Amino acid sequence: VDGLGRVLLLLTAVGMMSAGLTIQLIGVTHVFVPQDLAYMGLTADQLRGVNPRLIPLIAHDRAGFGGGLISCGLAFGLVVWCGRPSRALWQALAVAGAAGFLCAISVHFWVGYTNAFHIAPAILGAAQFGVGIMLSARRMLRPDGVVDREPTGLGQPSSYELQQR
Repeated sequence: VDGLGRVLLLLTAVGMMSAGLTIQLIGVTHVFVPQDLAYMGLTADQLRGVNPRLIPLIAHDRAGFGGGLISCGLAFGLVVWCGRPSRALWQALAVAGAAGFLCAISVHFWVGYTNAFHIAPAILGAAQFGVGIMLSARRMLRPDGVVDREPTGLGQPSSYELQQR
C-alpha cells in the first residue's frame, strides 16, 4: 500500500485508535456524553434510580468497547504499514473496513440514535477509509508477478530489473 491511499488508510487507523481512546476515557470518567442522555430522555440520577449498578455497567461497557476499537485500529494500522501489497491484503482491508464502518454507522440509525454530532466522526472516518481503499486499489490489485519499477537504492537492481534479466 503506498501513496495517498496508504496515508489515508493509516490515518483511518489513527482515527480508530483515537476514537477508541476517547470512548474509553469518557467511559471511565463521565460515562455519558450529552447526546446519550438526550437520546434516552433520562438524567444520570434517574438511571441510578432504576438500578444503582446500571451506570457502572455502562462505564464498563464503554471502557471495553473503547479498548476493542483501539485494538482494531492498531491491527488495521500495522497491516497497512507492514503488509505486502497484494490482492488478498486489499480485499481483507476492504471487507474489514466496510463491515466495521457499516455496522458502526447503521446501528445508530437502527436504534434511532441519529444525532449528527454523535455519528459525524464515524461517517467522516468511513469516507476517509473509502477514498483510501479506492486509491490503494491500483497498486494492490495488480496481477500477480507485476512489480514496481522503483529503484532499491544502494546500487542494487530493483525486483523489476531482476525480472527482466
